[in-house]
Amino acid sequence: MSKYLPSLRALQIFAVAARLGSFKQASEQLCITPQAVSLQIKSLEDQLGLKLFERKPSGIVITASGQQLLDYVERGLALMQRGVDEVCGQHHRPVIRVSSSPWFAVNCLLPRLSEFESAYPDCLVQVSTSVPFPDFEAQRLDLAIQWGFGEWGFESQQLLLTDDKLIVCAPELPERISLTQASDLIYHRLLCTPLSVPLWGRVLDILKVDAAVDQQVLPLDSHAGLLEAANRGLGVAMISTGDALDGIAAGRLVAPLGEQPISRLNPALMPGYWLVHKEIAPENARVKAFIDWMQDWLKDHPRAVRINLY
Repeated sequence: MSKYLPSLRALQIFAVAARLGSFKQASEQLCITPQAVSLQIKSLEDQLGLKLFERKPSGIVITASGQQLLDYVERGLALMQRGVDEVCGQHHRPVIRVSSSPWFAVNCLLPRLSEFESAYPDCLVQVSTSVPFPDFEAQRLDLAIQWGFGEWGFESQQLLLTDDKLIVCAPELPERISLTQASDLIYHRLLCTPLSVPLWGRVLDILKVDAAVDQQVLPLDSHAGLLEAANRGLGVAMISTGDALDGIAAGRLVAPLGEQPISRLNPALMPGYWLVHKEIAPENARVKAFIDWMQDWLKDHPRAVRINLY
């Protein structure tokens, strides 16, 4: 048997001939001559080393090998047709392009996205994730949900969810290296995500701790990695309040400087997840509908900011 796949054209002709049980009828449907059908089938049989049809005076009869091949070919052709239909359908569907911080995408947006897709089946929502602020022009974005402080100077940016932080560490860490007051932080590795490096600097400035932040920080590429590093006693971390309190309740973490979130030091220290978008053009009604849909279920989130989103 040849190691190469037969041509798609030969397989299509074979499937039509097998379905109709006649080379002549297949030729009429395919708008080619019966001789062309016969030659394509003969070439296919030679390539596969199989007899696909019995030729009889009364017509053709598909063989067992031919029937087995037909089952696969018809499924393959149907799958290709479905793919073509879907791709063409998507090309003509309005698209909403959304960039999201990974945490928001995994914990908020993606679990509920099917609700919007059910309500607006003619609209395609493309979600990508990004830790740094995305490039709206290069990615042709309609909107983004970004972690930070809203300092991007964009036309429209509104705080959706707050993300207050608590300073925590593993219980054994203060037993190894003293951590009874803020000034002791200079002796510890400071755990954070890349975007929250400046936050450590702001917090330490307010606490009046003269620390070498650039030398002490250990940026980890995800919130999950930050939690794991804190649980293993690799340093002192600023963790989202909910996760921090869960860790404290489970005995995995302690708050050596007290269970007061950093917003108590200064409300301006509290980051959050922001909706960022350009001015919504009248023809982009689906973008407004998407924002309305998010507003509807975000209002019940425990960290929701109760404001109009646009």
